[in-house]
Amino acid sequence: MALKLIVDTLDDVPEALRGEYVEKDGKFHLGVDGLEDTGGLKTALQKERADRAAYEKQVKAWQGLGKTPDEIKDLLAAQEQAELNKAEKAGEWDKLKAQMNEKHEAALRGKDETISAMRARLNAELVDAKAVAAIAAAKGVPELLLPHVQRHVKVDDEFNVQVVDAKGDPRVGAKGEPLTIADLVAEMRQSEVFGRAFEGSGQSGSGKLPGNGAGGAGVSKKSDFKSEKERAAFVEKHGFEAYKALAD
Repeated sequence: MALKLIVDTLDDVPEALRGEYVEKDGKFHLGVDGLEDTGGLKTALQKERADRAAYEKQVKAWQGLGKTPDEIKDLLAAQEQAELNKAEKAGEWDKLKAQMNEKHEAALRGKDETISAMRARLNAELVDAKAVAAIAAAKGVPELLLPHVQRHVKVDDEFNVQVVDAKGDPRVGAKGEPLTIADLVAEMRQSEVFGRAFEGSGQSGSGKLPGNGAGGAGVSKKSDFKSEKERAAFVEKHGFEAYKALAD
């Protein structure tokens, strides 16, 4: 009777020979001197066969593309370079977009500055026109009074002219209505300081020209005044009639 090298159970082995078997990994191996363990060899062989099968599968996949491995390698390199070029172009576009944004913002700033300048001119003309008319109606001197009126007047977003206080808040009259420029000029006419710049306000000076009547002190005409401060000082000292008598 031939003995098997490996058995699952000793039931199939004659009882007299069961002592020749050694249990290993759940099975019984016949103990034979000089017989090499082929388990490692079998494992290596199985791995080699699996690697070869995987390689053959990859080869079939490459062949299915109709390209050689070298051609595929070149295509992959070309694709990588294309991605790099795309990234570089994207960077150039970012620079161009930044330049366009900068130019657009500069144009908007220029437009805003132009609008601000135009608004300032419009505001000045709206205020100046009403102020000069109110001062003239009250028989005042625009050259003296206009700068002071301007400091107490502003134009709102709807281009309404408003008289404001020192904090910039709109002023109202006794009846709760907005104070007008004419009301402001009337207040100035009653003022001890500004009243001298109005004709017949009761706050004027002597009405006589200084010196020999030709102006004196180098003043013979209104254009001789170098500043509004000098003009106001003249009216305060000599009165509105003296100022009015000066040539333009």
